[in-house]
Amino acid sequence: MGEIVGTRGWGPPRTLEAALLGFFHRLRDARVPVSMVEVLDAFECLRHVDLADRTQFRAALFTTLVKRPEDQQAFHVLFDVCFPLTRAPGAAPSAPAGGNGHAPGEPGHTEAPVEAEAPAPPSDELLRALLDALRHDDEAAMRTLAGLAVDRFGGLDAQPEASERYYLYRILRQVELYRLLAMALGDDDPDGAARHGREELASRIEEFRRLLAEQVRHRLSATVGAEQAAELYRERQLEDVDFLGASAGQLRELRQAVRPLARKLVARAAQKRRLKRRGRLDVRRTVRRSLSSGGVPVDPAFRAIRASKPDLYVLADVSGSVIEFAKFTLSLLHAMNEEFAKMRSFAFVDGIDEVTGILDEGGHRMDLRGAFAMARVVAADGHSDYGSVFEGFAERYGADIDTRSTLIVMGDARNNYRQPGLETLKRLRERARRLYWLNPEPRADWDTTDSIMSVYTPWCDRVFEVRNLRQLAACVDEIT
Repeated sequence: MGEIVGTRGWGPPRTLEAALLGFFHRLRDARVPVSMVEVLDAFECLRHVDLADRTQFRAALFTTLVKRPEDQQAFHVLFDVCFPLTRAPGAAPSAPAGGNGHAPGEPGHTEAPVEAEAPAPPSDELLRALLDALRHDDEAAMRTLAGLAVDRFGGLDAQPEASERYYLYRILRQVELYRLLAMALGDDDPDGAARHGREELASRIEEFRRLLAEQVRHRLSATVGAEQAAELYRERQLEDVDFLGASAGQLRELRQAVRPLARKLVARAAQKRRLKRRGRLDVRRTVRRSLSSGGVPVDPAFRAIRASKPDLYVLADVSGSVIEFAKFTLSLLHAMNEEFAKMRSFAFVDGIDEVTGILDEGGHRMDLRGAFAMARVVAADGHSDYGSVFEGFAERYGADIDTRSTLIVMGDARNNYRQPGLETLKRLRERARRLYWLNPEPRADWDTTDSIMSVYTPWCDRVFEVRNLRQLAACVDEIT
C-alpha cells in the first residue's frame, strides 16, 4: 500500500502497513477482539477508499474491526493516538501551549515568546467564531477552533502526566460552551438558530466536544509519544479503574455499568448450566438405543444433572476504606439474585447486621449508603474487628448455614491488630459448601501493617483480588 504521508493534515510519514499493524496490536492490548480475518478485511477495504481522507480511512477501519458497542470508545481513542493530526509543513501553532491564555500564577501559565502568533481571541470572540462554524456546519473551522482552544486552555505542557478527562474539564471550563445556545437564541440573525433548530445546534456542540477530545489525544501523543498515550488510555479504561481510588465521575460511570454487566453474567451462567446438563453415561439406555443400529452405540445416553443453585450469604465490610467496593459488589450480586436459590446480605464494621430486607425494598435503585447507615454495624469503637464479626454472625445466623450455603466475605482483612476469630471461621467453613474471600486491595498490600489475609486464606476455597470491575466480573463468573 506504499507510504502514508501527512496529506490533508494527518498521518506521520511512515509505511501504512507498519502503522496499521501497530494499531491492531494496541486494539488487542485494550481487549478489543481483532482476528486475523478482520485484519485482512480491513486491508481489503482500504483498497477502495481515499487514504488521504481521514474520515473515509477511519470509517473503513471502524466498519471492519469493531463488533461490540463497548469497543467503540477504545477504537476512536487509539485511532487518534496511532494516526494523529499533523500540521502542514511550515505552519506555526495557533498559540503556544499553556501560553497567554493563562493568568499569571495559574497552573500551566507560560509567557508567550515574542515570535509567536498574535494572542488567541477572547472567550466571547472564540464563541462567536465557533457559533458561526456550527451554523454553517464547517467541520474544518470547528477543528481549527478546537485546536485553538486546546492550545490556549489545555495546559498540556504544564501537566503532561494528567488524564484526558482532566484536560477536557480544564478546557470546557474556560470555553463555556453552555453559552452557545443562549447566544444563538438571542441573535437576530434569521439564518441562525431559527433555521437550524435548537436540537441540531445542540448536536453540533456535542460534535465539537468530540473534536476537542480528539485534539487533546493528538497533543498527548505528540507530547508523551504514541506508546505512552496508548498505555495512558489502557490505564484509564472504565473496567480497570480501581474501586478504592476512583474519582466521583468514575464512580458514577461504574454504577451505570453494573446492571449491563449483571445481565451479561446472568446469560453466561445460564449457558454454563446448559453445558453441564450431561452427567455420567447411562449404560442401560445406551445399550437399548444401540439395538436399532446393529449393536453399535452411535447414540450414547447420559444421565441428567439437576442444576442446584446455592444459598448465598454475603458478609460485606462497610468501613470507610472499602465501602465503595462493598456497594458495587452488593449491587452486582443483587442484580443477579435469580442465579441463587436464596441470597442474604450482611454489613459489618465491628458489629454485624442483616441488610437483605432494606436492599430488597430499594428495588433497582438501592440506596446502599442509606442501608448501611440504618444497619447496626458498629458495636464498639467503629473500627474493623473481623473476629468479633465472625463470632456475632455464627451466634445469630450460624444455624442457617448448611451444605447448600456459599459464604462470601468481602473486605481487606485489616483487623486493627485484634483477635482474628479463626476458630469461628473454621466452624463456618466446615458447615458451608464453599467459602470465598474478595479483597479489594492489591495483592502486594496483603499482610502489610494490620492486614492478616494469609491467616484466613487456608480456610477459604478461593481468595480473589477484586480491585476493579473486570476482576469483579471474573470473580462472580467463577463463583456462579
